[in-house]
Amino acid sequence: MSTVWAGVGEKRRRGLRILPKNQGYFVHVTSRTAQQAFLFGDAEKRMFIKKLRQWADFSALGIITHCVMDNHFHVMLWVPSQVSLKHVEILERLNGVWTKEKVAAWESFYQKQGVVSRKKMDAAVLARMGNLPEFMRVLKLSYTRWYNQNRGTSGALWDSRYRSVVVEDSPLALMSVAAYIDLNPLRAGMVDDPLKYVWSGYGAAISGDIQAQKGLDTLVKLARGHQPFDALAVRKNQLKDTQGDWREIVPRMAQEHSQRAAPKNWKEVQSAYRIWLVNKGKSQTDSAGVKNKFRKRKGIDPIQVIAEYEAHGHVPLHQCLQTRIRAFTRGVAIGHSAYLEDLMAQYRSCFGPNRKKAACKVRTMTNVFSAMREV
Repeated sequence: MSTVWAGVGEKRRRGLRILPKNQGYFVHVTSRTAQQAFLFGDAEKRMFIKKLRQWADFSALGIITHCVMDNHFHVMLWVPSQVSLKHVEILERLNGVWTKEKVAAWESFYQKQGVVSRKKMDAAVLARMGNLPEFMRVLKLSYTRWYNQNRGTSGALWDSRYRSVVVEDSPLALMSVAAYIDLNPLRAGMVDDPLKYVWSGYGAAISGDIQAQKGLDTLVKLARGHQPFDALAVRKNQLKDTQGDWREIVPRMAQEHSQRAAPKNWKEVQSAYRIWLVNKGKSQTDSAGVKNKFRKRKGIDPIQVIAEYEAHGHVPLHQCLQTRIRAFTRGVAIGHSAYLEDLMAQYRSCFGPNRKKAACKVRTMTNVFSAMREV
């Protein structure tokens, strides 16, 4: 349970939210739409992730992974114990979430104040940072405003309070919760492989999203390359077939573990995390002759899971390309950077004033071609 009843005698209507005090912590937060209505299409999911990152940057929270579904979202966050910034840095954070006019008005008022008042204004902004309840409040509120304005609707968008579950800083807990989040679309039957869902942290990272990759990089390094027992057993059998002397197997596996504990690049991070994902995402089928049969659970076929173990979680290039194919269908144009810049110049009025360049790299595909995103 994310909340508990507190107090003596009559129960409170709203339970206290249990969060660690005076220390940083990991937390899994989730919230559903009102009446669990399927309100989020691609445009809505894209905007939610944009606002999620904007307010997380402002609040100094770290996004480990996320998943935005059609009627709810999951996010795993790192919440620092305290945030200390200079005034210039506070202005930079405000510029990320406020309009230029609002920031200018706030700064103009700030400069007219005395030393004590200035400190209070800075302290009021800092109090909103490293603050999970405040972060969730402003995230859901700002997204609701955007949604209602663009859909011509009004009223509440979310169903009651968000739920929060604090996660222990241990490899098993961190990797298990992250896998639960990234496996949501697989369990819902929306995809047959979690890498195909671009609105999750893992799917976005595979498609080349640098911010999503940083989150999973942090996770895998914190988990020290932890791998499930089944994957280690498969690797041990592989070494038995290739090593001439059985005494070489243990040192070899120890060496591989030390390398996983400090992945050198995204490829190694991805491999370690994918092994964990497919292990947790294994499908379950009804067992014949068992009285208490468990429900069939959608997931990855056990045979495919073994194949992933044997391949050490490596994702072939053609699968990576499939996650990036939207650049060929949902963008405006694709080609050399010079060609895209010339095309943008012809239609400059169609792009926002903050758009500096037309070309956007389609990561890991090629160093030659780029894509122009939607107007």
